Amino acid sequence: ELIVTDSIPLKQQSSKIKVLSIADLFADVIKKVYNYESISSTFIV
Repeated sequence: ELIVTDSIPLKQQSSKIKVLSIADLFADVIKKVYNYESISSTFIV
């Protein structure tokens, strides 16, 4: 199984490809940048 994000549309669908939405991640980063907050905590796991 290959896991990709939905930042670029796929040309073909496949049962072996799982697409994850990054909308919430983008929204959180945009909010933090707008509020002059650090975004590093968003990407540290």
